[in-house]
Amino acid sequence: MKDESLPQQVLWDLEPYGWISAGNTVCCALSGGADSVCLLRCLLELRQTLGIQVSAVHVNHQIRGAESDGDEQFCRELCRALGVPLAVYTFDVPKLAQERKQSLELAARDCRYRAFEQELERASWIATAHTASDNLETMLHRLVRGCSLHGLTAIPPRNGRGIRPLLQVTREQAEAYLAQLGQSYVTDSTNASDLYTRNRIRHQIVPVLKQLNPSIEQTVSRELRALRRDDALLTARAEALYRSCHISKNVLLRTGGIQTESDWMRCLAMLLQEHGVPCCGELLERLLTLAKNGSGRRSLNDHLYAEADEDCLRLVYLPPHHSESKAPVPLHLGRNRLYAGYSLDAMLLSVKNFGGIENVHKKFANNCFDYDKIKGSTCLCPRKYGDRMQRAGRTFTSSLKKLIQECVPSERRSTLHTIADDEGTIYAEYIGIAERVRPDETTRRLLVVRVIPETGSDA
Repeated sequence: MKDESLPQQVLWDLEPYGWISAGNTVCCALSGGADSVCLLRCLLELRQTLGIQVSAVHVNHQIRGAESDGDEQFCRELCRALGVPLAVYTFDVPKLAQERKQSLELAARDCRYRAFEQELERASWIATAHTASDNLETMLHRLVRGCSLHGLTAIPPRNGRGIRPLLQVTREQAEAYLAQLGQSYVTDSTNASDLYTRNRIRHQIVPVLKQLNPSIEQTVSRELRALRRDDALLTARAEALYRSCHISKNVLLRTGGIQTESDWMRCLAMLLQEHGVPCCGELLERLLTLAKNGSGRRSLNDHLYAEADEDCLRLVYLPPHHSESKAPVPLHLGRNRLYAGYSLDAMLLSVKNFGGIENVHKKFANNCFDYDKIKGSTCLCPRKYGDRMQRAGRTFTSSLKKLIQECVPSERRSTLHTIADDEGTIYAEYIGIAERVRPDETTRRLLVVRVIPETGSDA
């Protein structure tokens, strides 16, 4: 692609889709960076040919302080010089991210979408400046993290009323076009940092790929278009099968014509999505095995599990559990009670009574603590969202939620007992004790706990 024909090439790429009609207003998402400035200049160059009106929108996320304000000022001056109507939206993204417990990236994206929705009340389309370089980086990022075929297709040329006219243009070509015009742009200082995975891909992996294939972006763009066509065909096929096999809200029949593993994986993903269950390749493969075996069950979350028999795979919701008390209670020696139907016994014992620490580990496994390592007071509590624990014998911490999903039967998660001291969780039923209270050769006193159901047998 020749840099001087960049607007014409963008026109050729847009024409087969037939999205833009004469009289439309196309609003350019303008960050001030090279790609978005290139997009704005291309749209202005094509304005008469397409018979469109061009506007712009800038979102100041207030993430980079004075630099963010400088980007906004640049966009205002650029649009004033080019005669382009500009709408500016300002969001305190760091504050919103903290309030919503989101990452900065996710909170910023939500704010941009809010701004775009407002502009679509006046504009026909929002045009974003994703390039072939972005598409390559996105594909590599998803490949590294793991994704489906659909995820591997990376950035689509259209998403609702959002279009990406530069998806066949590389970042290098966009910058060369601006240099030819003598057009300045701003540079986000965070783009130079390798703290972010995408930046490491851009700075370290893509250059190596370009040594193997100097036209790697164009090559991958063609491959992604082919993958997108195949994905659309497979998705349409799976949707038809899903409609024929999905006979009720919770049931997906095995015998309804689903023959291939590809169809099964897509239909299972649709079933999970319908029930708001996040799906990943590992979970889908386990459910596929469950469906093929025609028997068994698999926990999906605290309230839902999948069950298979000879005829179908179904999702089953657990009834809500009404506990006697969900507030933490002080842990006492002797019998403690948190939930109806269960009690927790706590005993203080001497290591001397067992003839050495090795006998303690054999007898009590993961339900005894070094009493003198406990910090402050202890309480018996229900599961605590957001808490983390370093399990005995491990060198890293894990979220309690993840450990519960891995270790605790679904029917017991709503009545799970945990014990905490002043520094956090030191015990979780089925999971065991924290590393920091694990008995060792220096231990003299042990706190031993047992959860006992009403039947009297150990849990």
